[in-house]
Amino acid sequence: MVFEDDLANYINLKQIKISQSLGKPQKFKYRQSYYKIKKYLDDFLNNEEGRRVIVMPGLRGVGKTTIINQLCNYLLTEKNIYYKDILSIKMDQIMGYFNTNTLKFIDVFLKSIHNTTQENLDKKLFIFVDECHFDKMWGLAGKIIYDNTDNIFLVFTGSSALEMEINPDITRRISKQMIFPNNFKDYLYLKHNINTDYTFSKALEKLIYFGEEKYLKKAISLEKNANEQLIPLNNSFELEFYSFLKTYGLASTLIYEKDEAYDELVEVLNKVIDRDIPSIRSFQHSTINNIRRILIYLALQRPGSTSIPKIASYLSISPKLVQDILDALEKTQVIFNIKPYGGPGIVTKKPWKYYFLSPSFKSAINHDLGRFNSDSKQCLGALAENYVASTLFKMNKTSFKFMGIFYPTEKKGTDFLIRTKLDEIVPIEVGIGRKTKSQIVKSINKYDSEFGILISNRHFAIRKENNIIHIPLTSFGFI
Repeated sequence: MVFEDDLANYINLKQIKISQSLGKPQKFKYRQSYYKIKKYLDDFLNNEEGRRVIVMPGLRGVGKTTIINQLCNYLLTEKNIYYKDILSIKMDQIMGYFNTNTLKFIDVFLKSIHNTTQENLDKKLFIFVDECHFDKMWGLAGKIIYDNTDNIFLVFTGSSALEMEINPDITRRISKQMIFPNNFKDYLYLKHNINTDYTFSKALEKLIYFGEEKYLKKAISLEKNANEQLIPLNNSFELEFYSFLKTYGLASTLIYEKDEAYDELVEVLNKVIDRDIPSIRSFQHSTINNIRRILIYLALQRPGSTSIPKIASYLSISPKLVQDILDALEKTQVIFNIKPYGGPGIVTKKPWKYYFLSPSFKSAINHDLGRFNSDSKQCLGALAENYVASTLFKMNKTSFKFMGIFYPTEKKGTDFLIRTKLDEIVPIEVGIGRKTKSQIVKSINKYDSEFGILISNRHFAIRKENNIIHIPLTSFGFI
């Protein structure tokens, strides 16, 4: 068939490109997610029991494609895998050029390159499918391949919406490695080659969630070690943190100077709007501009709850369309929501808060509009609150699945409340500049909390005063 011949030729060209990368030095450093997937690869190569279908959801620009390239290079250079046994493709290209699905191109790969089928495959192959969300049936393809052969190691990457598309048939067959925007630790490593202790991040998470003395002592000790490693920085580590906060939230921005990095962030948003959202949900063409206008609206707002009727009135569109757009943006995880604390009636009646997954998006949109004094306390405070919100969101997705994240509905409440699996409430307040403790004391009393968290730039070391744990914003950045 002409179609299969064309697809086979395309696959062959892609494999030649892989072979040409043999021995080339890697441009980017290895992130923690790379090592996790590499461990699964090694288990597969050593015939050990383990995961052989990996799903990497994540926002555009967070480094998923880089991880794929690094894994391919590892197979070629360190494991001496023959390049014909490795296939790495982008599903948006396969759909655009050939209008076919994941299962079909893998079957063509097996037939044309290896003269076999899934059921008869007798050698180990490695297949990396980038942008897999462009094929609505990618999950079924993963299930079928998993069931038909033990000899294919399969990695899917795509938009964050993949997490919502994982159906029960494939859930028990996969390992999910969600890729998030940079934290301060990632930034220091990827941009300045400063590799701090990973256990500092975990100690901070446990300190926030549990508040126990053993985690406080460990966090204080590891904080000292981390701060000593930051001495070689040209800037003070606080100024370096603000540079990260405003500009370098995505891995794809790290090779650029400030203005170019903002351009890259805006371009990522444009690709999400023009390519990712249409793959998730069909909107009329006229709605595309409304998606951009809603992002601008959110970026220009001070932190606070977002009234859908207010947005609808401001943009002269229906509340339903506003809700549909916000839902689509959440599925790509450009934004996420934090609900009000309370029962179902409160959640239904009160507006929700929306934050960007990386505060650098908020900064970039404002910079693009010329509406931003990024060094003002007000601006840094807004970005800091967004960063804390996105970090708590990541903690919930990765470390504490039963953690609830809310905002209090009372006036002059703290910025956030987290609910632990023991149904205890931990108030969290974020601030730039002089920050009083009155709000957090009030919340501790109101919710009968054992402790509260104050995250600010007022202190330069982790400490506990009475029942309030003070965490410097720079240290919090390591989570």
